[in-house]
Amino acid sequence: MVVESLGVTRRAPTASWATIATVGRRRIFAWWLGTRLLVFLTAAVMQIIGAPRTQPGFLAHPFDLVGSWDSHWYRIVADRGYLFVPHQYSDPAFFPLLPIVERLGTFVGLPDIVTAALVANLGFLVGLMALYALGCELLPETDARRAAIYLAIFPMGFVFSLAYPEGLVLPLLALAALCALRDRWLAAAVCAAAATLARPEGLFLVFPLAAIAMRRWPMASESLRARSLAAVLSPAAALASFSAYLWWTLGDPLAWSKSERAWGRSFSVHGLRNAFAQLLTAPRNDNTWIYRDVVFCVLYVVLLVVARRAGLPRSWIVAGAATVLLPIASGSFTSDARFGLLAPAVFWGLAIVGRRPALDRALLVLCPLLLVAGVVTLPLRWP
Repeated sequence: MVVESLGVTRRAPTASWATIATVGRRRIFAWWLGTRLLVFLTAAVMQIIGAPRTQPGFLAHPFDLVGSWDSHWYRIVADRGYLFVPHQYSDPAFFPLLPIVERLGTFVGLPDIVTAALVANLGFLVGLMALYALGCELLPETDARRAAIYLAIFPMGFVFSLAYPEGLVLPLLALAALCALRDRWLAAAVCAAAATLARPEGLFLVFPLAAIAMRRWPMASESLRARSLAAVLSPAAALASFSAYLWWTLGDPLAWSKSERAWGRSFSVHGLRNAFAQLLTAPRNDNTWIYRDVVFCVLYVVLLVVARRAGLPRSWIVAGAATVLLPIASGSFTSDARFGLLAPAVFWGLAIVGRRPALDRALLVLCPLLLVAGVVTLPLRWP
């Protein structure tokens, strides 16, 4: 049975639907487990064969590859706090939630890297289940299930197994929207704020949260309106709190943004032009890896168009477009392939493409192979 609620197709909790959802969750769990084993096995092989930038001795350093690249910066913040050095690589570019979690892990005797890897991988499982539940509010169950499975096997999905914050952000994004749909606005506010304190993409939750709040506003009580407004404003409030902390400790509330300049990112009127100019100079600057990010960026945009044409809410399309395209305005496509992982509408669009059985089978075979290839590139280039 199907009921209509605020423009969102929702299924009544019947016994048959409960059975379908249970089967869906089991399949998602199986794909999560299989792909995570694949990622860790590939990482182990790369370290054992002595790939570049890996420490010798797998047994002594089993999390070496999953704790590489930006993971190092999060551990620095967890151990020492923030330090801003103008015009040099500085850790305020890395948001505080993951370092806080790593710090908490030390209280129970877990090394930073172990805590981060465990939280990332378990958080990814929760995120897939939450994405499935959210997708069931917007799409047929089969599409919602495919979207979660496709994210699990997606070529760049190895990022969710690294000691990175994406495994924290994904469940927080999906849970914030789910809580809002169920009028649990205070829980939505907490999830949205926490997502923003992990990654700046959490800010874009304002679009779907505002859309849900606006639809319910005419019928809502004063109390419900106040709670929904708090949820809509919570991402901005979280960013403001982080800026206030940096102002208090470092004397610069925008240190998180300014520290990005050392990595070649700076929002300006010339940012978009600089990003495309970088593509022309990439071969002679030994930066051909950036074309990988360009390919994924184009793919994400196409899938967002597919999702919109299929009738997905405009608010989620805008949030996805901001997640994928706004970083380019900072002057670089670098890491855009990773940023798009936090745009649920991208994977809803991919699930719609996968309605064709032949394409579905092709994706289920090809994506895990590309996932392995992605892990193989880790010693060569940051994600």
